[in-house]
Amino acid sequence: MRVSTYKNKITPTGEFFPCYLSGHAIRHQLADGVIDELWTTVLLLQQDTTLLVWITIDLIGLNRDWTNHLKHTIASKYNIPNSNINIAFIHTHAAPEYEKVNFFGGAGVVNGYMDFVFSQTMNAVDNAFETEFTEVNAYSKKIEIAGCYGNRNGISKPSDKIFQTVEFRNGEKVIAGFFVIACHSTVLGPQNLKVSSDLAGHIAQQLYHRWGIYPITMIGAAGDMSNRFYRKGNDIDELNRITKDIMEQYDTITNDEKPEIKKCKINTWVFSETYYPNAIEKQQQYNKILNKVNNAKSFDEKKVYTSALAIAKKGLELKPFHLLLECTLIDFGEIRIFTIPAELFARFGIEIKNAMNCKCPVLWGYSNYNVGYLGNREDYGDSFETASSDIPMGTSEVIVKQIIEFINQNKEE
Repeated sequence: MRVSTYKNKITPTGEFFPCYLSGHAIRHQLADGVIDELWTTVLLLQQDTTLLVWITIDLIGLNRDWTNHLKHTIASKYNIPNSNINIAFIHTHAAPEYEKVNFFGGAGVVNGYMDFVFSQTMNAVDNAFETEFTEVNAYSKKIEIAGCYGNRNGISKPSDKIFQTVEFRNGEKVIAGFFVIACHSTVLGPQNLKVSSDLAGHIAQQLYHRWGIYPITMIGAAGDMSNRFYRKGNDIDELNRITKDIMEQYDTITNDEKPEIKKCKINTWVFSETYYPNAIEKQQQYNKILNKVNNAKSFDEKKVYTSALAIAKKGLELKPFHLLLECTLIDFGEIRIFTIPAELFARFGIEIKNAMNCKCPVLWGYSNYNVGYLGNREDYGDSFETASSDIPMGTSEVIVKQIIEFINQNKEE
């Protein structure tokens, strides 16, 4: 395998600052500073005749039209199939808005900012192609993190606390790499008014200090995962504390594995269904969430249900909801990656990774765009993630069952 990597800065400055930060309906103020830089990071991988382009952008989200345009531009320029390109985002709740009207119906992106991100990303792709590709071997490390994050709907509910890295090394030198974590980057609360890549970005920065290169970030099944039950604050001090704790645990790993890289096989899977909302059910949904906001027992509870209420208010418009999942299974043999444009609950990520049955199984969420949460049947409508959902109860289980069947049919034995 040969790799090349490059990154460009996308921190909003000049005409793009101040900006609104995305992710919390309860926050309405403009940003007033910057904690750390935001990046668009590109990793090119060539295995035999197969070339892949992986991109991580330090934003809360991306829309499908934008990523399709970027994919088409890359595919046309470098003669690469669209299915070989994955454009993901880290889902930090302290980055600039990316839509003209934000997810909750409020003020959106600063004019021209997403054009700037597009240009910076294409420049990073171009520079990665112009940089000499280096022959590498893959080395994997993983550890189950304790005491930092878990299921945010109940400390005893299913959680995926596996933190995993893959280094691409030439000899002892790390040429490129990626890491996987299933946790929301919501350590910084809505009181924060400073731009930040939050937890995912701070871990990437720590790996940069260790490796000498900036990694690709892969967020796993983080739909119901956060530091909610472990936090001691919601500011930069807490962000530094939890990052330090995670990395100290990671640094205790003494051995790594060398997964065998085989000829890359790529298969795509699509789920498409349109749902038509019921007016009575949507009004009941809105009223139920409004009651939870008005009777919230903590700021955290009010924070999340205020966001759910904003979504439920949009649901009263009774627009049909088209659920489109365009997914990819990238199979290197002992490294298998399933990409999905959604926020899966942790137990679904665990089931999908188990189905991959390899040394390094990866569920890569937030890939290319985001359809929202795929939550449990058991607490559907009670968890804030599913409280305002347009996806019928039980749909997630049907989808995951089909994904596992697809993986079993297509993975290389």
